Amino acid sequence: MLLKLLVLFIVLPLLDLWLLFTLADGVLSFGATVGLVLATGIIGASLAKQQGLAAWKTFNAELGRGALPADTMLDGVLILLAGTVLITPGLITDAVGLALLVPPVRRLVRKFLVQRLTSRIKFHTVFSAHSAGNPGSGFAADDATVIDAEFQRRDTNGASSSDPAGS
Repeated sequence: MLLKLLVLFIVLPLLDLWLLFTLADGVLSFGATVGLVLATGIIGASLAKQQGLAAWKTFNAELGRGALPADTMLDGVLILLAGTVLITPGLITDAVGLALLVPPVRRLVRKFLVQRLTSRIKFHTVFSAHSAGNPGSGFAADDATVIDAEFQRRDTNGASSSDPAGS
């Protein structure tokens, strides 16, 4: 993990600086290089804002339908990451940010992340002394039927009162 952080915060910015100096020295002028960095930042930030708002609307629509918006939430995180790396000066980070704003690329990254995260999940069965189905609890899982009910109590005058707790 330390090596990944070292690469992320030291090696990547150094590569970005090297690329900027190389472009400014030989291929483009200094002004053109700065203009390129500013243009990718501005264009990328506006695209990230537009796609972020669209993801927010989709998220709210899915919640309104009662669906779990897991893919939309992950898209929102990836769009936020794209916006973050786009405002970081550098052409490598800008290329990564712009790539994350392309929906097919984002779908591939999302699929990779989901596969990686689900492969790390470990399931364990845990029994409590008071849980149904525990071999040592004295009753089987079939005996743990729960019935949730509501009733109305009517007195002699015809008035009624609800008692959801059943008391």
